[in-house]
Parts: sequence; C-alpha cells; structure tokens
Amino acid sequence: MASFPPPQGGLIITHIFSDTFYVGWLGLILGFGKTFTGFPRGRSPMTITHAIWASQVAAAADLPDERLDQRLTAIFMDKIEHPSASIPQAAGSAAAAKATYRFYANPRVTADALRRGIATETARRCLEEDVVLVVQDTTSLNFTGLHSIPELGPIDSGGLARGVHLHTALGVATSGRIIGILDQQYWARPQKGQPAPEEKESGKWINGVDAARDVLSAAAGDWPLPRLIHVMDREGDAYEVMMTIVDAGDSAIIRCAQNRRIDDPLTKAHEAVRHQPVLCRQEILVPRKTGVPERHAQVEVRSMQVTLVPDLEKYPHAWPMTWNLVEVWEPAPPPGVESVHWLLWTLEPAATAAEALEVVRKYTCRWPIEEVHLVIKSGCQVESLQLETWEGLEKAVTVNAAVAARIVSLRDLARETPEAPALGVLDEDEVEVLVCRFGKGMKPSELTIDQAVLWIGRLGGHLNRKRDGMPGVRTLWRGLHDLTLLVAGFQAGKRLRE
Repeated sequence: MASFPPPQGGLIITHIFSDTFYVGWLGLILGFGKTFTGFPRGRSPMTITHAIWASQVAAAADLPDERLDQRLTAIFMDKIEHPSASIPQAAGSAAAAKATYRFYANPRVTADALRRGIATETARRCLEEDVVLVVQDTTSLNFTGLHSIPELGPIDSGGLARGVHLHTALGVATSGRIIGILDQQYWARPQKGQPAPEEKESGKWINGVDAARDVLSAAAGDWPLPRLIHVMDREGDAYEVMMTIVDAGDSAIIRCAQNRRIDDPLTKAHEAVRHQPVLCRQEILVPRKTGVPERHAQVEVRSMQVTLVPDLEKYPHAWPMTWNLVEVWEPAPPPGVESVHWLLWTLEPAATAAEALEVVRKYTCRWPIEEVHLVIKSGCQVESLQLETWEGLEKAVTVNAAVAARIVSLRDLARETPEAPALGVLDEDEVEVLVCRFGKGMKPSELTIDQAVLWIGRLGGHLNRKRDGMPGVRTLWRGLHDLTLLVAGFQAGKRLRE
C-alpha cells in the first residue's frame, strides 16, 4: 500500500481552511531550527530543544541501562540533524556508527520499548489539549533488497516487491498541528501458499483506537483525558470500527465508503443524505494535481442524522447506532472533470452549516499523516536501511518515524507566525547564507519565514512565478539539502578567515 492520496478533489474550503493549509508545504523546512512541544490549554506554544525532546523520549522508553538512554538520545539527535543521511553519515564517525548498529542489534532494546517511549512523550503533550484528533493511516515500506530478513512479505499485487505495512496513529491538535505518534503497527502479508493471519487487517483501526486511549490514560493518571476524535479514511469505514468508537465514548470522523442500510424510507444512507435540504453553498479551491490545473468549484453541503441498521448475518453481535452523515458535493463540475464528492460519517454535531463545515475542516487535518509517511520514506530514507534482522530494522524504522513526525510538526510554528523573523526557526548561518544568496541589501534580521521558504524553494528548483504557488515538499527537501551544503561552505570560509 502506498501513501494514500488526498481525498477526492483535494478539497480545500478557501474561506475556512486557508490558514490550515497555509504552510502545508512547510513540512520539512524547519528541521534545523527550534521546536515546540504543544500548547498548554489556553496558552501560547512552548519551545524545547531537540536534545530535550530526544532525552524525554529516551527516559519514557525506560531502557534497562542509562547508557542506552544516552545512545538513543544521540541517535535521535543525529537523525534530526541529518534526516536523509545513512547511519554512518548521520553518526559522523566510525565509532558512533558502530555504536548505533550495536544499539539496534541489542536484544535488551526492544521495538516495543521504543514505541512506548515515543507514544508516552506524545501523550503527555496531548494532555495539554482539550480536544485531540487521533489520525490513522497506512503505508508500505519496500525492503525488497534485504534478502536476509524472512519476516518480510509481499507489498504489491504481483508479489515481486517485499516489505512491511506500517499503520500509524498520530495525535493532532484541532488546528492541524501534529503533536506526535501515539501508536505504530507493523505487519507483513503472507507469501503465496502461506496461511492467512487470524486477525483481519481491518483490526489495525481498532488496535489504533485502543492503543491511543491506553497510552493517554496511562499518561493522564488521575487527570481528565482530552476529548478524542478518531479520524480515518475510507478504509476505516467498517461497522466493527464504528462500534468500538461508540463503545469507548469517543467521537469520530470517517470517510464514508459503505452505502449503509439505515432506518429511513430511502433505506440507503447516500440516497437519503442527497435528499436533505442544502445547508450552504460554498466556493472551494481544488488544488492542481498531475495533468489537472487548479480550479474553483461550487459545492453544496448537506447533513442528516441516521440510525445504522447492521447486517446481523455479518455482525451477529452488532447493534443499531446513530451517526451523522455529512455530504460535500459539486453538482455541476466542468465537462470532463471529476466532481468533488465527500461523504463523512461523524459523531460530531452537524445539524447546521457551521457545524457541518467544521466537521469537514477537522477531516482535512488527516492529510498531514501522509506527509509524515512521505518524510519517513523520502526524507529519512528508511527504505535504504541496510540491517540484517527484522528486529534491528523495526527499531530503526521506529526511531526514524518519530523524527519524521517531529520534522513535519515544526511547520506549525511557521504557520502560526508566518511574518516572524526567520531567525526564530533557522540558524544564524542559514539565514545569513539565504540573505547573501538572494536578499541584496537585506539584513538577516529582516528575513521572514515566508521569504525564507520561497528562497529555499528556489534552491530546490522552484521558479517562484505567480502561477507556481508555494514550493512543494519535495522541492523544499531538495532546497534544504542544497542549503546545508552552502552553509557548510560558508562555515568553512569563516574558519579560514579566522
């Protein structure tokens, strides 16, 4: 399974969501700057260094030796500072690289302990929120070249590519700000002729719900939990998943895939919601995608409350449930263009136009999880790892995933302060290099985050024409790589002059 594309039509409601996506393209830019841990309820974001974050994760992992804590902290720091580098490159020396390999090979260090440390650190910051979105999604990791690892399985229809599937549950603020990873699950599908696993793959969604609640409850102790809203794409539209969420007392927003039977004269949910009155008509921006230019679309928004009638032959222990269904539909798309159409199951209020649009806005907060998976693979280069056992590989991927989530979360600082000085998120040398390269007559203190992003994009090949929009994630990644090389040369020149 590859990373899922954005929902059909790439829906962005301009008048409501522009701030949510203002720096969607900033996911990778701030990896060398300062960071923050979240918002205490009703207060401004706090900043902590990468080293403090890494040490907090290591402490929460509760490894059996303090030296292992120190090594894990060092590994996190190496990867944050050199996200695309191999283990030897990131470590910086043969001795440090050897220590990293020993850490991943150490049987006293388990992947479960690493995941526990990452999830616990995330959960503690989630407790600063009144509401937390638990966003889940699945991707695949291709390790075809690692022939020594028998635990890998097919990840394509032809069975030629081998690897594992990774299912992530992220804690996300209602603003769309990534807090961190709450749960990760790995599994491999059986080879042809091997018995199928007893548990259905749809169980990953239920496991994600349960794991998120468990780690948050453990972190909270006697403190109240934030209200949880589970956000899933179409694959999460399973009756047993919906029952689990209702039984837990949580809320959810799930992209609708099943035209479920309901207690209504029209009997089917999709037809019934289409016959509801229009709550509002809204102009939305449909971003460009390959071969299709950016366009504006006029959509209608409807909603209704339905009672789902379960198929007792398929789910003999199921019970009827009451959910809301929100529809966003483009009735008159241009000729030859696919209509924008969303259907969202939700337990959130959706009776008014404002409530229905808020449901849609919260669903769009699912998209950053795709950026995290992109950074894991294209940024942190986990598919290039050369480890000989699944145990070691699983630990390395787990560490890289936490780094990827942290790098993507850093964009939110820029989103909330887009006109802030770039020196707040980039090192002095990085800012000075950008100003020397592009900002004739500008002082480094005058460079804003917005302008820094455009210039880093130009290093990566972005032309910055009016019709181009802002640089994309891949362009920024290339630009950051070039900026790192320029800064290294700049620093070498300073040392020579000294």
